[in-house]
Amino acid sequence: MLERITGEFYQTGDTFDEFLQSGTEDEQERFNLYYRRLEKKFSPEEFRIDLNYPVNLLVLATTWCWDSKTNVPVFIRIAEHSPNVNLKIFNKDRYPFLVDKINGGEKVPQVLIFSQDYQYLDRWVERTTLGYQLYGDVRKEYGWDESVADEFLKDYRKKYLKQQKDLEKALIQETRTLLTRIDAIQAATGRFFKK
Repeated sequence: MLERITGEFYQTGDTFDEFLQSGTEDEQERFNLYYRRLEKKFSPEEFRIDLNYPVNLLVLATTWCWDSKTNVPVFIRIAEHSPNVNLKIFNKDRYPFLVDKINGGEKVPQVLIFSQDYQYLDRWVERTTLGYQLYGDVRKEYGWDESVADEFLKDYRKKYLKQQKDLEKALIQETRTLLTRIDAIQAATGRFFKK
């Protein structure tokens, strides 16, 4: 786990448009579709998270990953509407050393949250609680046998899309809760007040 990064390293990350360029045309189209739809579902105020202290979100993602396609656009919208939220995307395929194995796998997206002076504070991984519950419920139906993997994925994605607005709303709320907590932690950290 990274405890600290430098500002110079953080700046090597991609903007949303730069990140999309590393994907296929179909992947770019899918990301942009989810990104555009968010504007129709939520007002700018719903994405806005007011913080007293800047945070730097380092988003680990891939263009081919379903969870990246559905969740990264929400983080982009939050950063666009929240003055103290900075965001850079790091493609897991180019920066594999950044990805922590969680529960035996390399889960993406991961959002590593750093303070204004690039100290590691916390992270968010792969799905919302609601998303994990949905995934788990569908897994109970299909089990883990490889022979049903394709059927499982089709059914999971179909159910995800049916609940997508609720899942996106849950992600906005989870991010708000996490960043508000981090803002409070930064307020209690003396290093920002030393002269």
